[in-house]
Amino acid sequence: MKNRRHWEMLLLILIGILIHSESASWPYFERLSNIQPQFSPTDLARDARADSVGYSGAETNSEPSDGFFLDGSSPPWPSFKYLKGEVVGNLTKTRTMALDEQGVIHSLGYKSDMHIKTDVREDSIERIAQGYKGFIGNVVASDGYTYFLPAYSDSMGKLKRSTGEITLGKKFPSCPQVRSGAEGANGIIYMPTYTKTLKIYTLDTKTGQTGSFTPPQPGSFGHVWGAAADPAGNVYMPPALGNKILKIDKNGTSFLLEGKPVTSGTSGLNVKYVGATYVGSVNKVFCLPRTGKKILIINCDDDSYEEIDLPADYLKVANKNKNFHGFLAPDGWLYSAFWGDTKCFRVNPLTQEIQWKDYEHEFMDGHPTVKEGSGIMSLGTGYSTCALTNGNDVYLGLAGTSRAIKLEFKR
Repeated sequence: MKNRRHWEMLLLILIGILIHSESASWPYFERLSNIQPQFSPTDLARDARADSVGYSGAETNSEPSDGFFLDGSSPPWPSFKYLKGEVVGNLTKTRTMALDEQGVIHSLGYKSDMHIKTDVREDSIERIAQGYKGFIGNVVASDGYTYFLPAYSDSMGKLKRSTGEITLGKKFPSCPQVRSGAEGANGIIYMPTYTKTLKIYTLDTKTGQTGSFTPPQPGSFGHVWGAAADPAGNVYMPPALGNKILKIDKNGTSFLLEGKPVTSGTSGLNVKYVGATYVGSVNKVFCLPRTGKKILIINCDDDSYEEIDLPADYLKVANKNKNFHGFLAPDGWLYSAFWGDTKCFRVNPLTQEIQWKDYEHEFMDGHPTVKEGSGIMSLGTGYSTCALTNGNDVYLGLAGTSRAIKLEFKR
């Protein structure tokens, strides 16, 4: 009898341990795209193909996070912080961000000569005398370099992540007018143009050879501003002004996905989607809108897609230019990046729940107005552009403000 009671007690203890530990073993979101983690870019390069830097701004290379569990709960909103230092001027200063192994983010100029360094150890920014001009977006490639994509430049910029050295690569015959890109299969970077007739520029990272081709057109206006690759090397490109999604498969074949027209709830020359982010936990690409009213979700398993509505109460108060690419955060949710607005929306990749928050008070930083607090002179230059994650922090690219922003996420 004593032996029986002994074994019953042991069984109850074991059951209690299993119940107590179950919540800690729930599956979590694996975040693959263009966000920088606590690991060095060298470690990240192994997963660089999942980079969706088509962030045409937002860089996202990341490891799995335990910050968001699949229990339906909402993580706390990140806290807002201004970095030390200022870079003044009534212009969009940069639309690029690339992290080296020394913990420095390099941002090159958009329409003006610029090289801004963000020290993630000191949370400070400074402008470097030697500037570079004409770049939008980055691709963190598997060859140890992060590439700055040529919008108004005829050369690719290159950051050697191990040393922090920046060089200009092979020249193109003219300015490619690209805004985004992603590394597909075999080390080839595909870069769609933001032009009426869509062209795809390519860079073979193994040989340095460049090229271009004309794919099937996504609409009367071919403009594309976003690209994301899945782990197999398939690259997805959402329309900015068109109504079809372009795919370049792992063999380099380009075609349009079958399905109903993509609208984002808008029409005409309104920019629908800017950027694309691959989310490994659900094997889907998420595209957040610029002036659109919906979120585009592409299923990489079968190439089906859907558009889901942004909340009506958010749309009533949001600025038309509500987002610049967006990013996959340490908590596993996708967030919009402040562009013409202090408001931010986020979406749960698993449940597709959407929430939003206004950071107006944080932007003011004790001043009477947002303009005085941030240093922005015109909404047309944007509050921020791209985004880059380092550990539990997200750094936002300096746009029209004089002060740069950091979002801190709690685990």
